[in-house]
Amino acid sequence: WSILTKFSHSEASLNPAVLPTETELRTKKIMQKLDQLIPPRPFIHVNTTTSATHSTATILNPRDTYCRGDQLDILLEMRDHLGHRKEYGGDFLRARMFSPALQAGAAGKVTDFNDGTYLVRFTLFWEGQVSLSLLLIHPSEGASALWRARNQGYDRVIFIGKFANGASQVLSECGLTPNTSAELCQYLDARDQEGFYCERPPHVPCEALIHMATRNRNVSYLSKQEWSLFH
Repeated sequence: WSILTKFSHSEASLNPAVLPTETELRTKKIMQKLDQLIPPRPFIHVNTTTSATHSTATILNPRDTYCRGDQLDILLEMRDHLGHRKEYGGDFLRARMFSPALQAGAAGKVTDFNDGTYLVRFTLFWEGQVSLSLLLIHPSEGASALWRARNQGYDRVIFIGKFANGASQVLSECGLTPNTSAELCQYLDARDQEGFYCERPPHVPCEALIHMATRNRNVSYLSKQEWSLFH
């Protein structure tokens, strides 16, 4: 496992009284900001989620001709599958401008007004005809569900470490957030101070870890209703 070469290893004891490091505090602050950007958006039925078909895109202050370097602004008004105007933002949108004949393309800047409307701004970098693409990748309800599921647990992936023990090899369970009272080996990223842990096999040093294997558990943090947004 090549990433282990960037880690320093040591024996670790999880002590709840240890104060958080500066990196941990900075990471927590970043995650809190992300939580504010992706707030919970529960829904009762898929019909109340954002619909690309029922939403509208309007060019603001259209002109017959534009010059290279001008701005082209588009107002998006998002609606649900029943045609009702959305009252909050958070939709995952992708805005592109392209000219296949010129092999040219550029991204648009999306501003979320958090009331169901978005401003998409394109800068016209080249001369000639351009095509625009505004895609709803995930509705805000889907983005919220993915963010909640992503933060709900780290036991989706099973990590199995292989330690060299003389001429034989020993397997041990590893992970990002160990839930065990066993003696642990900590592999600490030198730059980010992020820890990865393995249960230390008896009479085997932590630096004897030589290989890592993974497999997925059959577990999901999305409800059936939330899964329907991704099909």
